[in-house]
Amino acid sequence: MLKTEINARGELIVTVESPKLGTKCGQCGRWISKLHGQEDWVVVRHLPIFGRPTYPRYRPKRYECQECKWKPTTAEQLDWRDKNSMHTVSYDDHLLVQLVNGTVEDMSLKERIAYDQVLGALERRISARVDWSQYLEIGILGLDEIALKKGHRDFVTIVTAQLADGRLVILGVLADRQKDSVVEFLRGDPRAAVPDDPHGVL
Repeated sequence: MLKTEINARGELIVTVESPKLGTKCGQCGRWISKLHGQEDWVVVRHLPIFGRPTYPRYRPKRYECQECKWKPTTAEQLDWRDKNSMHTVSYDDHLLVQLVNGTVEDMSLKERIAYDQVLGALERRISARVDWSQYLEIGILGLDEIALKKGHRDFVTIVTAQLADGRLVILGVLADRQKDSVVEFLRGDPRAAVPDDPHGVL
């Protein structure tokens, strides 16, 4: 962390610098570490701190590949931010958890962000895959359908779980609300015993 400040809107701006000393080449996939400068400043939304909207601010480093013929450069990708997202991964997760008890419009108003930014958080997480190994014990499962667009019949399903310590976590976001999709997702957990016939299960 380099600096913290509060702007005129009462938002907390945290200037940070990545400790990473390289990244993967966007062309060959090798790890590269020759610094080639920095990108423009990037500001992304993060979880609130002390009730204030919080924005990390940083300059991505750019590295040059010495193995590729034309020596291309690649900007570093940070674990806590998805490429091209204006949110941190933690903030996306925060929005999804809040959506379980609300709507896209509710979240847009409550978080003071654009409606499409909430949709973006949903769409970035749409996947039928999950790393089940990171959850030692899964308690109560939750299935909630969220409309992607106002007035449209276009839904996704948010699959949540309440862990033993009481935390609510997002397991996945499915691209529709079909029973077959949910059953296939749950069968991905090697500990699960999901019957072939989904009737009566969901």
